[in-house]
Amino acid sequence: MSKIGKANFLINKILQVFFNLKIFVMRDTFSILFYLKNEDTAEKSIYCRISICGVKAPFYTKLKIKPQYWDQETKRGKGRSKEIPRINLALSKLETEITEAYEKIRERRKKVDPFYLRDYLQGNIQDKENVSILTYFDQFNSELDERVKAEDLTDETRTRYVNTRERLSKFIKEKYQRDDLYLDEIDVRFARRFRLFICTNYSCKNNTAQKYVQKLKTVITDAWGNSFLVSDKLIRHKLKYDHTNRTCLTWAELKRIMQKKFYSERLEKVRDMFVFACFTGMAYGDIRSLTEENFNLMNDNNEWIDKDRNKTKVKAEILFSDIPKLIIEKYKDRRINNRLIPIISNQKCNDYLKEIAALCKVNKNLTCHVARHTFATTVTLTEGVLLESISKMLGHTNTVTTQIYAKIVNEKLRKDASKWNKKMVGIEDEFNLKNQ
Repeated sequence: MSKIGKANFLINKILQVFFNLKIFVMRDTFSILFYLKNEDTAEKSIYCRISICGVKAPFYTKLKIKPQYWDQETKRGKGRSKEIPRINLALSKLETEITEAYEKIRERRKKVDPFYLRDYLQGNIQDKENVSILTYFDQFNSELDERVKAEDLTDETRTRYVNTRERLSKFIKEKYQRDDLYLDEIDVRFARRFRLFICTNYSCKNNTAQKYVQKLKTVITDAWGNSFLVSDKLIRHKLKYDHTNRTCLTWAELKRIMQKKFYSERLEKVRDMFVFACFTGMAYGDIRSLTEENFNLMNDNNEWIDKDRNKTKVKAEILFSDIPKLIIEKYKDRRINNRLIPIISNQKCNDYLKEIAALCKVNKNLTCHVARHTFATTVTLTEGVLLESISKMLGHTNTVTTQIYAKIVNEKLRKDASKWNKKMVGIEDEFNLKNQ
């Protein structure tokens, strides 16, 4: 071999040794040690200490042994006691679990913290691989329960997520013949099939079904944000809603409901709640939580309803007019749980409103929210109330949102046109029609 060849050989050897040394230095120093805790008792607790790069995390193994049966060199039990084989087997099993967990975490994390490894072994850190959609949905809903208790979320919103979870479970069983699916199996095709399932099995229209898909998207995004998913497969799934005209009542229709005599107490109560909403613009959830504390006497000597909306937490300022006053007074001696108006579930209210619509010959799909639309249009806008004022009464942050509710109905258009036409009277005399 020539001198140049020998030199190159030596250089390669030196580089190889240096490279191996660098890897050795960069590798974490990992060790497991079992020891007895210094206690003034007959049996002492066996502790485990995980050491990584000099950082130590001790924890109790939930095992005890008498000091005379502990081998300080092997860090295991010794002697002929019946408990020794059981203790040694448990320690060996724990050592294997720690080593496997360490290697598993090292594959996902550049640096392993011994305290993280300890918490992972003790179940304080959830394994984020192979988590199912229904399991994560349950976890998500549990967090919603806490938010409801803290009054950070309405119970109505939580219930919508609970219903979505229930229908999702039925969908998976029917369409996939499985009890559950993994999070990473939820994709755009799954979302489309879920929407179709809701439409078909629950007689829902597209817009209602899309709201269920929206709840699913929220949960999937939450899972992705908490590192349970590598990617959010639904992030680009666009929800396509059908354009619908907001239903509202005319004065004639509203008066027929107000004047109707009901022989059923349940229909009478729902009618009163609906009329109250028509003259306050309050949503179902806001009426349900309305108390006497929400009424204030202002400088104009009028009572105002001053309440943050449950949905948006934005303050709504509503003049407490005569009709709502009469309804509150009617049920003064029949209040339950401090509620000013007797109110049942939203679903039942909507069912009974269908009966009321039929009895009053109102050929419209009557729901609790129709009352809010009616307030924004017929009761206020058509009577000349400014859009900015309506926005404050509805509890909106800007008039852009209000424009969705307060559409200009034909009656308002006719009034405006009539006013304009009166202003134009006489202007024809100023027109040189004959060009003379």
